[in-house]
This record gives sequence, C-alpha cells and structure tokens, in this order.
Amino acid sequence: MSRSVVRRNEMMGATLDLGGAPIELAEYATTGLLAIAIGPRGNGKTNAGLLMAEQLSRQGWVSVLVDPEGELESLYGKAVSDAQALARRLEKRDKPIVVVAAGDATEFIAYGRALLEAADVHRKPIFLMIDEGQVFSSTKKRKDDVGEAVDIINQFAERGRKRALDLFVTAHRYTGSIHRSLFANKNLTLIGCQEDPTAWAALAPQFRASKIEFNDLNALAPGEFFCFSRRGVEKMRMPMADALGHVAPKAKAVKRALPSTFSQWNRAMMEISDDRLAALSDRVVSFLGAVAGLAPQQMLSGVRALQDEREARQ
Repeated sequence: MSRSVVRRNEMMGATLDLGGAPIELAEYATTGLLAIAIGPRGNGKTNAGLLMAEQLSRQGWVSVLVDPEGELESLYGKAVSDAQALARRLEKRDKPIVVVAAGDATEFIAYGRALLEAADVHRKPIFLMIDEGQVFSSTKKRKDDVGEAVDIINQFAERGRKRALDLFVTAHRYTGSIHRSLFANKNLTLIGCQEDPTAWAALAPQFRASKIEFNDLNALAPGEFFCFSRRGVEKMRMPMADALGHVAPKAKAVKRALPSTFSQWNRAMMEISDDRLAALSDRVVSFLGAVAGLAPQQMLSGVRALQDEREARQ
C-alpha cells in the first residue's frame, strides 16, 4: 500500500513576520517547523518565541508556552492547573495561547506526555515554545527525570511534523546547551549576539558562505538576529510581541558620548595607563572598531592617533 507525503495544509498561505521579509510557511509544509534561538540572556530570544506564538495563534495554531520562570502568566493569563487541564485545552482549542508553568524537567514530564498524546490523537496545529531549553533538555541523557524529559522533547522534534506539532526552543549556546537531536532537526535558526569568541568555532561553518564573521555577531543589538531559513541567511530586527509591548518600559535611545575637543581627547588618552595602551594590538583595535561600527577612514585616523600617543610616551 502506497503512502502519501505528509503535507500541512494549514501552512499553505501562513506566514511569520520576524522583522525581515515574511517567512512563507508553505516552505515547511512537508517538514513542519523546528526553530531554535541562540544567544545570551537579555538578547530577545523569549520575545522571538512570543512573537511567533502570537502570529501563529491568529492563523489557526494553539500556542503552548512552557514557562520555567513564572513570567508569562502576567502576559497571557493564568497557567493551566495540571496536565489534564492542558489536554482539555488542546481538545477544545478554545484558547489560542496556553501557558504551562514548569520549573524543571520533573514538572514538565506530565505536560509533555499530554502534548504528545494530543498531537497524536487530534493532529491539529500546535505551536510549542520551550523557553530556557537547557532546563528541560541536555546534551546527553542523564539519570532520573531529565532523561525522560529529553526523550519527550526529542519526540517533538522527530515526530512533530506528521502530527502538526511545531517547536521553538531557546538556548544559550550552539553546543553544550541542549540535546544535539534538536540541532539535527532544526530548520529555522535565530542566532543573536555572541560575546564569547570560543563559540565561533561551532558557528563558523554556518556562516562560511555568507561572509559573516564573529565581529558581526558580537555587534548585534538586543532583538537583532541572523536568521537561517529555507531561503538563506538574513539579518532581522525583531518587533516586540504585542503582550510585551503593553508592559515593557519605553527605552530611550542612548547616544554615544565621545570627546569633541582636543582637550577632551587629550584628557581621555592620558587616563589610559601605559600597560592598557600597550595591550591595544592591531587585532584588538580592529575588533573594537568593528563593534563600534567605525568607517575605514575613522579606523585609519584612530590607528595614527594611537601610534602618535605611543611615541609621545616613549
């Protein structure tokens, strides 16, 4: 007996607007969506997941937000009381966004089982956001409940496409944060600011064809990501999720305060000790210039000024 290829009809015509060109989900109709956002705390990974959850919930998905920090109830309403309540919500599909409060792997397991069963039985679109993925997944299976939680999440990644279950996971690092099965199955990746140069070894192969380097990643502002999708790599600045926009304080743009007169520059240079001045190697200067976004002519002028200062101190 022949079997047809699974094709997600709800994805035909559905889109995601993450701050760049709209992502057409028709490209994921036969694979489902497995998105991973990577970056340090405060980089906007959670906002990216909430943005996706809000947009998909308006297009027919039920979005389930696994909240280990207890922050999302204030945005989307009280969390379900237990796994049975989650199962009822997924059966009735009467609430577009459902919050699950699970502080660790042990608390997550019952909810994970309910999600697997609902996806298997109903086969209607679910978007699952697992914030702080390292709390529930690990690079290697370990004893007790962490191992079972890892198995459940890996099943989301490996079997979700045939069960209309789409997944979004946040992680701190590209390696060493979450189980490698998630990276093996991902098809939408958001990479935010990278402050640790040692992380570049794992990331470099993805960026090789794009000519993007570590300096480019290090210079990303909060909310900015390089997005790897089916159409290639694109830099995106995420808009804020609606729920966050209602409660987030308005931030004022910070203007760079640089010396504007000779006396100010002279005073600033004199405050730099000899040993710190000597540590400004060519590589360090290039790195700092890239982070600051300086033009080549500005870099050249700065290098000459640095050489003059060193000669004056000899």
